Amino acid sequence: MADKDDSEKHNKAGFRTAFEFRDIIGESDRMAHARKLAGRFAPSAANILLVGESGTGKEVFAQAIHQQGRPEGPFMVLNCAAIPRNLIESELFGYDSGAFTGAKKSGSQGKIELAQGGTLFLDEIGDMPLETQAVLLRVLENKQVMRVGGQRYRTVDFRLIAATNKDLRKMAAEGLFRLDLYYRLSVLKVTIPPLRQREKDIIPLAEFFLKKHYGGGGKMPKLNGESRLKLTTYQWPGNVRQLENAMIYALHVCDKEIILPEHLPEEIIEGKIGQNAEAIPPVLKAEREHKIKPMRQMEENIIRNTLAATDNSIAVAAGLLGISKSTLYRKVKLLGLK
Repeated sequence: MADKDDSEKHNKAGFRTAFEFRDIIGESDRMAHARKLAGRFAPSAANILLVGESGTGKEVFAQAIHQQGRPEGPFMVLNCAAIPRNLIESELFGYDSGAFTGAKKSGSQGKIELAQGGTLFLDEIGDMPLETQAVLLRVLENKQVMRVGGQRYRTVDFRLIAATNKDLRKMAAEGLFRLDLYYRLSVLKVTIPPLRQREKDIIPLAEFFLKKHYGGGGKMPKLNGESRLKLTTYQWPGNVRQLENAMIYALHVCDKEIILPEHLPEEIIEGKIGQNAEAIPPVLKAEREHKIKPMRQMEENIIRNTLAATDNSIAVAAGLLGISKSTLYRKVKLLGLK
């Protein structure tokens, strides 16, 4: 535990976290299990590995774990994919005076030292260079760090949480990640499910983001039935981050009190999951191929039956379906209906 002065210092430095476990939205079985598991692990001093696709909320989990485990200490973050290879060691371990050209005369603390008494969150750990992995492993084993260009070890006390969207064991088998570091990092492991496996959570999350980003001035727009269907049947390759962006977009486009499908981003309206096929996770590709045909067939049947019941009146059918005439015209054209 840090003393009062340290606590105030961390607050001023902006090291405090914003999320607790109660702030994590999601009642689906997969998310409830991940949240429960992380809550059990939080009081422990052991390292934690958070595994999940990009945008699933790994840093939110890391902050919640910190808030429950070491709330009085700082929460330091280093994104291993965002730091150039030649700078990552000095960022992580710090450096002493004269360590390299341009170094401060007084030297500098690294993220490990700055996390003293608190938590170090290493995001995208799979992108850490192999040579840096070896040094990190020694630090985790000995709880001592030597700055770049330094002459002495400094004792450190921090809790490590690492996160990745990669298969580290596969990388280790290919020689791209140290297997001994993987075992050291994954003492406690939490897998955060992708949004497409949390259908029950999509609408509550969407409504949360609408409230979060609504600027005021009249009633907050609400999702209609078809918009909800679009959101729950979309595959969400960008996960929760993409959903939040979609709600921000809808709030800026919608000029009514109801958010219709045409107010959603184009890729969601059309059910597209991105132009770069190589960036789409293989599991997502398989799930999409399995689900997309039944969903399209169901939509086609609903539209076809509604048109038949209204003598092919676009205006009447659109009213019954709760969508605009332009949207129905577009769907009829896309589905090849006459």
